[in-house]
Amino acid sequence: MAPPRLFWVWLLVAGTQGMNDGDMRLADGGATNQGRVEIFYRGQWGTVCDNLWDLTDASVVCRALGFENATQALGRAAFGQGSGPIMLDEVQCMGTEASLADCKSLGWLKSNCRHERDAGVVCTNETRSTHTLDLSRELSEVLGQIFDSQQGCDLSISVSVQGEDALGFCGHTIILTANLEAQALWKEPGSNVTMSVDAECVPMVRDFLRYFYSRRIDIALSSVKCFHKLASAYGAKQLQGYCASLFAILLPQDPSFQTPLDLYAYALATGDTLLEKLCLQFLAWNFEALTQAEAWPSVPTDVLQLLLPRSDLVVPSELALLKAVDTWSWGEHASHEEVEGLVEKVRFPMMLPEELFELQFNLTLYWSHKALFQRKTLQALEFHTVPFQLLARYKGLNLTEDAYKPRIYTSPTWSASVTDSSWSARKSQLVYQSRQGPLVKYSNYFQAPLLGFLLLCNNHQQPSTRCPPTPLSSQLQEDFHSCPPGVLPLPHQVPGGKHQGALEVALGSPHSPWSVCPCHWSEVIKMTLWF
Repeated sequence: MAPPRLFWVWLLVAGTQGMNDGDMRLADGGATNQGRVEIFYRGQWGTVCDNLWDLTDASVVCRALGFENATQALGRAAFGQGSGPIMLDEVQCMGTEASLADCKSLGWLKSNCRHERDAGVVCTNETRSTHTLDLSRELSEVLGQIFDSQQGCDLSISVSVQGEDALGFCGHTIILTANLEAQALWKEPGSNVTMSVDAECVPMVRDFLRYFYSRRIDIALSSVKCFHKLASAYGAKQLQGYCASLFAILLPQDPSFQTPLDLYAYALATGDTLLEKLCLQFLAWNFEALTQAEAWPSVPTDVLQLLLPRSDLVVPSELALLKAVDTWSWGEHASHEEVEGLVEKVRFPMMLPEELFELQFNLTLYWSHKALFQRKTLQALEFHTVPFQLLARYKGLNLTEDAYKPRIYTSPTWSASVTDSSWSARKSQLVYQSRQGPLVKYSNYFQAPLLGFLLLCNNHQQPSTRCPPTPLSSQLQEDFHSCPPGVLPLPHQVPGGKHQGALEVALGSPHSPWSVCPCHWSEVIKMTLWF
């Protein structure tokens, strides 16, 4: 029995002998010009998910297999379900690639698809009159080796830091002229080029120059800023754009927060407004973690001046934000006026009365800015205790001011966590659809703070319209005549201190269309969220 078994093993090995990563075939189609798309990678065959699968992608497969073109791009396992891993997902080809492996995708073996989503193709019956041996994928490695050899050069490249030579390389003009991204090097007259770089970027210059040869480069968190800086300085637009797209992915990898702060400073220095906005958004949504990081005491004043006015700042509570500013002020980097300007941006009406009272005992800032704290505390206490009609009449109260808007608070007083592990298995690209009925229902409880009122407003409405009636229980539908336009408050008087009803908010998409502002009562609210 041993020989047959050995023969079977030999057949398995022989079946993958000579295969290269990216080779493709059609399976279970009943004809040579159609079938399920399978692609080879690391010694085995696998399938392709039909996410974003279209005729352009299918044509790349057909032409690689010797057919003129594709006539159909099929999904939903039209030729039956395959076996093995799903190699590629969200493939997006330009149409000129030699293989699906050369197209944009999520990457090898990165997919949440199942085999019922296997992609298939139908190719034209006509085969091409010519057959191509394509070894072009080896060209990148060969050109990179030419640069590594540093031989046969006709161009001298000097790397200087603050006017002093730091490194030297040689280049090949005939290769560099074939790459438009390298024109800053080969357009210079003569055979000598000097690159001026920052000291921190000197270790990345070799890989940067090699990129002009191989058209390939590996970028890590520690190197992305330098590669972006080098690409910006020397006109490598594709590399510059690719580095910019990586910032959002790489920023969360630094728990010290020094990288996003450095990148923000770099964005300001280079005038990169897109990167500037990206860094501020990241810092705002991770502000709670930032205040606990080592970098917090050294956060520049101008960064805080831009972050503190934002309503999308994620913090446990407004009191926690004020305490963080208090800790930050212990450093010697801010003047009295700058600290006072930051305290002005804290939303005192979003704090409970007992928290306001304790500020004088818990904050070092209080006594050095006593007049400011007393004014802001009075504003908050009036908001908590005086009817809105009187505040509007005598004080000109404007509820649209930032001081009366909550931020994204994460403490149990303000919020409750709702988790669903099934989201990871859903299709990554969602299309919003208005539905009459809910899909999934979640319920949770949290204790609402004793504040002025509750605002429920549909963010998906046009600016000129008012918010639609919110599905409140009948016990909550009381006198709304004192509300601002488009606002539904909860009642000021709650029998027995606790309301027996429940508040339900219906959400029509994975992103909540409702804005919720604090209310003039202390209640246990049941929020029912529909996704």
